[in-house]
Amino acid sequence: MKEKELVTLRKRAMKNGGYSLYLDYSSSNIRTREFLKMYLVPEHSKIAKLQNQETLQQAEAVKAKRILQLQEGRTGIVRRGNDMLVTDYISRRVQFYREQGQTSQAQTLDKIRSWLLDYGKKATLFTLDKDYVIGFVRFMRRKGLAEGTVCLYFSNLNTVFNSAYREDLLEVNPISKMEASEKPKRPESNREYLTFDEVKKLMATECGSEAVKRAFLFSCFTGLRLSDIEALTWDHIKDSGKGLQVESKQIKTQKVVYVPLSSNAIAQLPKRRKGRVFDLPDRSSIGSAIRNWVKRAKIAKHITYHCSRHTYATMLLTFGANLYTVSALLGHTDISTTQIYAKIVDENKRKTVDLIPDIGER
Repeated sequence: MKEKELVTLRKRAMKNGGYSLYLDYSSSNIRTREFLKMYLVPEHSKIAKLQNQETLQQAEAVKAKRILQLQEGRTGIVRRGNDMLVTDYISRRVQFYREQGQTSQAQTLDKIRSWLLDYGKKATLFTLDKDYVIGFVRFMRRKGLAEGTVCLYFSNLNTVFNSAYREDLLEVNPISKMEASEKPKRPESNREYLTFDEVKKLMATECGSEAVKRAFLFSCFTGLRLSDIEALTWDHIKDSGKGLQVESKQIKTQKVVYVPLSSNAIAQLPKRRKGRVFDLPDRSSIGSAIRNWVKRAKIAKHITYHCSRHTYATMLLTFGANLYTVSALLGHTDISTTQIYAKIVDENKRKTVDLIPDIGER
């Protein structure tokens, strides 16, 4: 292999139609990539074309420098210290969530790491690509995992890769390169929720834990997930000038949401103090408290904490909110997720209409 072939300037397509430039190293003791943080823009004008020519010249200069370093001793370029196995990076995220007290998230990522080890194909953050992810999805299906679980693990992997991207360890999240047909789709399920009257029933019913009762009802009026409620501090509740609202980054998606607080939501807030808003027990105790509470209220539904989020969405749509506003309040990244709630409301309308007796022929 000739020296000039040891370093190759390559480009990677981006969503905006431009390209990201990187150097690809290949020799007996080096196999890595170096992302240059240089980008080619779509050439829609002469100015853009000139800009790209200048960027390419700068990239070629860096390439020449790297070749010289290799020629002088082949020690000038080493694998970047922050490159690591995907499974090792997930272990780091598991530790992070444990330190944050987010036990459930840590456990889920730990399971994903075990499945990746069983998958057997090793990939580092530098070599990770969409083929690796597609292969992993197929592997989980072959092993008999339920499609809902495959979707859950896929979604969590997406969150992990987004974290690596924000830490500048990934040039791009490989999942963003996948076609919609290549991504697992969560099977449509019966999303249990509470009606407005059932929420009023729960409010009037004693719960074994006052903290669980307040937190659950707060979620019914804000749509916040349990993981976000567990992490919610008083610093996240701010005065927007038009009233109080929650401003926080979702644990699951890392997307910042702004949720105005209604009088119903504010009524569930405990007395202000430092730290977390809700002093909740462990998740097993939360689930047990909700089950007993629902039973005591004589509501014949299987209600979990997450049903509070479904309740918020269906109540908003039932009382006239538009789909896009609800999607923004829930922090959905895909409007199709919100449309599931619209279907529920439409089905309820149909059932209501069908309650009118058939008059028969006149």
